[in-house]
Amino acid sequence: MSLPLFDDATTLDLTMDGDEIALTRRVQWSVADIEQQVALLPYSGENLPKDPAVEKAKLPPFALSFYKFLFFKGRLPTEIELWETYLTHFGNTDDGRIFPKNRSSSNAYIADHVKARLLRSYPSLIRDFHFFLLCQNSLFFESVRYSLSKDYFSGVDLSVQYRGVVFQIAVMLNSERARQYKSQKYTRHQEVPVNEIVMLFDLYKTTNVKGKIKLFSMAEVVLLKEELEKQLAVE
Repeated sequence: MSLPLFDDATTLDLTMDGDEIALTRRVQWSVADIEQQVALLPYSGENLPKDPAVEKAKLPPFALSFYKFLFFKGRLPTEIELWETYLTHFGNTDDGRIFPKNRSSSNAYIADHVKARLLRSYPSLIRDFHFFLLCQNSLFFESVRYSLSKDYFSGVDLSVQYRGVVFQIAVMLNSERARQYKSQKYTRHQEVPVNEIVMLFDLYKTTNVKGKIKLFSMAEVVLLKEELEKQLAVE
């Protein structure tokens, strides 16, 4: 006797409500599973050239391709898989350049330089997702949420509810480049998110190194919890 289609909890569900349509699926990622995947990932994004035109360009967000792959494949993309997924947002020229689809700008960029920028962001995308799982599995928080829209438009890496209060968390490496990037993001947004907490973590101190990529650990989650305690004490 065959099982009904939706007895499989991993089956995609599609819902339509008014002018919104959404795909959802149930997943059970563990920190250990993700860390095992990270340990096996190749990484070639170090010491790549930086093209000023590409660095300043408003390209389609890398996170969109990263989480799209994660949603449909149920695992982390390799750097090659992420690049191939990302290329679906572009059209090609005949001279090794690509141009963003559905953008008002007609600028074309050298494909290898766009790939270099993506590869530099690749470890950060993995770290952000891994940190989300660390926070979720810590059981410190009533809820832990991620929104691609809030990430891109408001600079919020994740939202956590702690002791009844929802905080918007921005996780950054403690570096001048990261602080400058955060400042640039604020110029793009109309207002600073309510109850935003900016956490500056020193990645060079971490002992959680999987393969070629450094990850945060529970120590950083504890620091976040301590910061939220301080914020609640002030209020």
